[in-house]
Amino acid sequence: MPVNQAPVKPAHAVRALQKGQQTKQAIVDAALGLATQIGLEGLSIGVLAEVTRMSKSGVFAHFGSREELQISVIREYFNQFEQEVFAPSMREAKGLPRLKALFANWMKRIAVEIQSGCLFISGAVEFDDRSGPVHDALSSSVKTWLKALFRAVVQAKECGHLRADADEQQIAFEIHGLILALHFEARFLKNPGSIDRATQGFTHILRLFGADDGALAKPAQPTIKSPVPAARKNAARAKPVSPNSISNKD
Repeated sequence: MPVNQAPVKPAHAVRALQKGQQTKQAIVDAALGLATQIGLEGLSIGVLAEVTRMSKSGVFAHFGSREELQISVIREYFNQFEQEVFAPSMREAKGLPRLKALFANWMKRIAVEIQSGCLFISGAVEFDDRSGPVHDALSSSVKTWLKALFRAVVQAKECGHLRADADEQQIAFEIHGLILALHFEARFLKNPGSIDRATQGFTHILRLFGADDGALAKPAQPTIKSPVPAARKNAARAKPVSPNSISNKD
């Protein structure tokens, strides 16, 4: 065998590895579905073994601990969020078009999550006063996404689509605030018209800080749907953008 050449794995070993990865993905998918309904704290090896019809030892072998299972679910949720919200917006031009696309994609996802729940929000409630790897994984995911939102605002200002004296952090803060209010109003209080109010709020932010009123076309309003679309499941298997690079994309 030539020096430095890695040995070729037998075909049966490759198939076994692929099967193991598929099984682990199936467990994570099931765990994510449960977590959005009952929270990360509700997850357990026993519950997942029952849902997936596997043995407890079989589930445990893929993660090693309940904590690692929770972190895997957070990573999967972030990957799906990234593929549905961030990745499509990168096809838009820098500046206001990209910022508006980010918000529109975010709203589409929320239209589904009003029924299924947002792991970032429920996780923040569960782990806001705790420390440890699960808290850190949640916090890192949210911070990474907010950095991407902030960068989109900064680019909109650099492109001259926002006023020269606009406070980028304030704009990002207000947009994030709209999303949190929407979840509370629509999912918890079940107030009708919440999607419309959030969309109008975004338009108000652009009108307040925008440099060109002609660029303030109202973003599309998503329709609230109960079932999770098949695209959500497919997104889980799409090759994700590195979580560490989401806020650094051009």
